[in-house]
Amino acid sequence: MAASLSDYEKLMAGCIRCSNCKFIPALQIKSQRFSAICPAIERYNFHAYSGGGKTIIAQAMLKNRIQYTEELLKVIYRCTACGGCDIACKFFFELEPLEVILELRNHCVESGAGPLPQHKKYIESVKLNHNPYGENHEERLSWLPKNTSFKEGSETAYFVGCTTSYRRKEIAQATTKIFDKVDLDYTLLGSEEFCCGSPLIRVGDRKDALELMRKNVEKLKNLGIKRIVTSCAGCYSMFKVEYPRYLNTNFQVIHTSELLDNMLKEGKLELSKEVPLKVTYHDPCHLGRNSEPYTPWQGQMVKVVSRIYIPVPPKVIRRGTNGVYEPPRNVLRSIPGLELVEMERIKEYAYCCGAGGGVKSAFPDFALWTASNRVEEAKATGAEALVSCCPFCATNLKDAIREKGEKMKFYDLTELVLKSMGGSI
Repeated sequence: MAASLSDYEKLMAGCIRCSNCKFIPALQIKSQRFSAICPAIERYNFHAYSGGGKTIIAQAMLKNRIQYTEELLKVIYRCTACGGCDIACKFFFELEPLEVILELRNHCVESGAGPLPQHKKYIESVKLNHNPYGENHEERLSWLPKNTSFKEGSETAYFVGCTTSYRRKEIAQATTKIFDKVDLDYTLLGSEEFCCGSPLIRVGDRKDALELMRKNVEKLKNLGIKRIVTSCAGCYSMFKVEYPRYLNTNFQVIHTSELLDNMLKEGKLELSKEVPLKVTYHDPCHLGRNSEPYTPWQGQMVKVVSRIYIPVPPKVIRRGTNGVYEPPRNVLRSIPGLELVEMERIKEYAYCCGAGGGVKSAFPDFALWTASNRVEEAKATGAEALVSCCPFCATNLKDAIREKGEKMKFYDLTELVLKSMGGSI
């Protein structure tokens, strides 16, 4: 069910301005250098940019104390919606700053103030071209290698996603080559695959996102699809978390890293060729902490004392601990010759790559700054390469590596798996 700002009024009132949303929990901090969890507050250094700060803005907006201005919109949208603040807050309290931020953005759009011009441009492209990049929809399968053996009528669909289809084609190519080598029964949707809606819902255009989601569900059901496999963390989070919040869906949703891990455990995937490389792994926000499904709750927020409210009956709280963390690491550890070393901020406390929430399009300098911070953290491990499982992360982290003139390599997990299978793109 769609919410409104008023639904979060008591949660917003519970924010005590403690600033825990700005850092990973104290017990998890390994160094001051890599202690921040919120890229926006670290970059702009004013409380308004933090999760707590945006909660105050939302509360003031709900009470008609402020109005939208150009500067206020910049504060609201200079946020990757990574959910780091949400998880950090829940280490001590049980507020939902990410939910408030996304509802505030929806309020922006419904009031006519948002989203930003760059967001409107790609939203129009999604409506016209079914992708945010303005690319020809008929070219959605232009990445497809020759002799790919996907099957029409399969109940398993590889949902490639817009970014993988048009910007990170190497991920789609590596993925389908792996699938073909293990003789996986799957199909590609081709012209039937439209944007999942993630770029829209993250900037507050919930109305258009829901219309797109409904169409996608109808198409998938008509095609007889029962399992969706995706290599995009954004698509994964949409199908796993957002679609079931608003629609009746019965699809099994699985990320390629989970599928590869399962096949390794079942003996269906053999990694035999050595890949002599020291790597570190970056947890995508939407594959990690933001991939926990919401548990529906019907109840009341009951005042305990002052501004402290508790949910009655108790809520199932999303703490980010049930994200997809071990499957990609298990796969990496199964590759002969490869050494995995960890960064300081990992799993539910991982630092964002900087690309999400509409930031890459509207504030590319901020996106690149954030990615550069993550690359510095990766370098501190002594790793030769940075690995992840998301095309958005791939693009932004590659941009930072190139901008900084680093020698560090970047690989999607599927590229390394394909190498270990003796294949190449």
